[in-house]
Amino acid sequence: MEYRFANAVPTVDQHGSLAVAVGWADSFRWEAMPASLAGSVCGVVAFAETGEAVAMGRVVGDGAFYFYIQDVAVHPDHRRRGLGTEVMRRLREQIAERAGGDCFVGLFSTPEAVALYRAEGFGMEAMTGMWQVLRPG
Repeated sequence: MEYRFANAVPTVDQHGSLAVAVGWADSFRWEAMPASLAGSVCGVVAFAETGEAVAMGRVVGDGAFYFYIQDVAVHPDHRRRGLGTEVMRRLREQIAERAGGDCFVGLFSTPEAVALYRAEGFGMEAMTGMWQVLRPG
């Protein structure tokens, strides 16, 4: 199967469809997604021959030095075809263009994606990632 890639942030519909397909339906506050996607630095969407979005990734951050790769997802029916690797390659290429020099690139990984990110040069040795969900009140 041939795939077409676009260096673009996924639309709300593309993001939602892929998020549901990979089991992330409860991972987002969906009413915030339009603003969240609009605040992205850059992104990548892969399309199948049918025109369906089958992989995505985006970058958030300050757009100058700190970049965080977010929401890399490949539809289960299209895995193991190099789509995740190509999405990561294109995201890093866009980050390098924007940064114009050394920069920090971070991400959080699901257990299933650790091998992909390690193969792309990411490691966990020097830092400990932490996060918190803030709730109103």
